[in-house]
Amino acid sequence: MSSASVDTNYILIIGGEFPLRERVLGGALRAGGGMPVFVLAKTRLATTIKFFDGYITGDLTDPEGVLAAVLEHRARTGAQPAAVVPVNDFAMRSALAVAQHFGLPHNSPQAVECCRDKFAMKEVLAAAGLPVPKFGAFSTLAELQALAGRIGFPLVIKPRQLTGSVGVIKVAHAGALADAWRQCLADIDSLGGAFKEPVDLFQAEEYIPAQSEVSVEVFNHGDLHRVLAVTDKYLGEEPHFVETGHTVPSIYQDHQELREIAEKSCAALGITVGMGHFEARIRPDGQIRIVEVAARTGGDCIMDLVEHCFGINPYELHAASCLGNMPSLPERLEPRGLGAIAFLKADEGIVDAVRLPEFLPYEVVNMQVSARPGDVSHPLNSWHDREGSVEFFWPGRKAERGFDEHLRMAERFSREIVRVRAAQPA
Repeated sequence: MSSASVDTNYILIIGGEFPLRERVLGGALRAGGGMPVFVLAKTRLATTIKFFDGYITGDLTDPEGVLAAVLEHRARTGAQPAAVVPVNDFAMRSALAVAQHFGLPHNSPQAVECCRDKFAMKEVLAAAGLPVPKFGAFSTLAELQALAGRIGFPLVIKPRQLTGSVGVIKVAHAGALADAWRQCLADIDSLGGAFKEPVDLFQAEEYIPAQSEVSVEVFNHGDLHRVLAVTDKYLGEEPHFVETGHTVPSIYQDHQELREIAEKSCAALGITVGMGHFEARIRPDGQIRIVEVAARTGGDCIMDLVEHCFGINPYELHAASCLGNMPSLPERLEPRGLGAIAFLKADEGIVDAVRLPEFLPYEVVNMQVSARPGDVSHPLNSWHDREGSVEFFWPGRKAERGFDEHLRMAERFSREIVRVRAAQPA
């Protein structure tokens, strides 16, 4: 089923109804010159779908079902997509299925699979001579134990086809391996199969001690691979790697080697349409090691931070490329200030009350609170355990090494907004 009939073609956004991706609508409208913008939504209860020109109901993790829904919409209305725009990892295969059927620009099936499977990704990057940590694939504890003997400790285990730090765990020594493996499986099980990804495909990687972790937002169109922005990433406590905040621009915005590695990684993986999201760790000795690369826009509001900072909407570039158009890009982007986002995290327990602030400082440009009374506030093991976000922009401010003002403000907001009581023992 889909919303009201239309008599023209449209841009189809897949993954755009998720929170912190709202600016995709403005970007797609600009890229399409006002062409209607539809979103794929699993249910009509999604609160954001009312902002789009229409929606098509489907599960973004089901490529055949999504294509069938798009074809049903065409049979009933005469309209078909002029572009299909994926904005998260789970949208990529469904976007490919629709794009292939209608002959629309999209990354190749090989590029999509390499960017969805972390093991295949690392194999391609290693073959291209790019700096990756030692890595290997496994499916069982016995295979993991054998792999750990080759990689050494500490190491990191992760599902090969999930995102958002779900199941990503640092293992310090051999004695902790079995417990970490069980925790990884439990983290995946907590999703309830929502993303329909394989639950027996995993990767182990050499742990990279880092002075910094960054992401690099790369625009790709054919043979062009151009870095737009570098983001400083802030992580929660190990053994997990949950992102607690981001700032744009990074202190590494002009780091030439980092920018070249990001562009070469997108080229090696065959990303030829739209944005690429590259993540890396920078070791204390300055060496760069690639974490992963995605053939889509960055999440966690990073695209919004880029827009605040540089005045360019990466979603617009992404949609333009999916339409087959090469947008004009300035030779160099000059930052207009410092953009940041930090995530609300309540104490563990039962949410007793949520009290929104009566006043926000001028640098707070957006706040979203997802916590509701009765919710359980869990330890920070993945992005699912956050209670909201606060977005900031400081005009004229420059990137600063050691900057953490956004994190401190979010911590204060968390205490003031979300009141928690201790959970009763089971």
